[in-house]
Amino acid sequence: MVRHRINLEEFQALLEKAPEGVRLELLDGEVYEMAPIGSGHAGLVIYLAKALERLYGDRALVSVQNPLLLSPHSLPQPDLVLLRPREDFYTQSLPRVEDVLLVVEVSLSTREIDQKVKLPLYAQAGIPEVWMVGEETLEVYREPKGGRYRLHLLLEAGEEVAPLSLGAPPFSFNPPRGTPPA
Repeated sequence: MVRHRINLEEFQALLEKAPEGVRLELLDGEVYEMAPIGSGHAGLVIYLAKALERLYGDRALVSVQNPLLLSPHSLPQPDLVLLRPREDFYTQSLPRVEDVLLVVEVSLSTREIDQKVKLPLYAQAGIPEVWMVGEETLEVYREPKGGRYRLHLLLEAGEEVAPLSLGAPPFSFNPPRGTPPA
């Protein structure tokens, strides 16, 4: 099997030709089709966006499912990113590594790719902190070194954590529960 790596320019040309509704990410020179967003994933993203905006919105911009330029070969679309505030709200250029305070990935059906592909890319790029959110757990990754994070915390529902770059107040992880509509 022959694998071909592409760069950002080639990826953007590919995006222009992609069928409508197809969501793609460029990860270390390879193109990945993103999984469809189900109600559980969407609900967690909405919950997290609201909570993070309420807690840190005066000190960070909350970006939801938008591209993040990691390198000339990686343009992921994390579920949420807390960004350093900028007057232009990133209309003049995409956020880069130095703009990132926190990346959050909701990992329900995408856990394998988030853990094996995205997390090492975030560490290699120097993203200071990544949260991986599951149905009942929140994994916190800190202290990037090389292609991995040296510190890994596992939180369960009801526990608190504050992003290192933003400090207090802490975020209390209480994922929404309920019976999905019939």
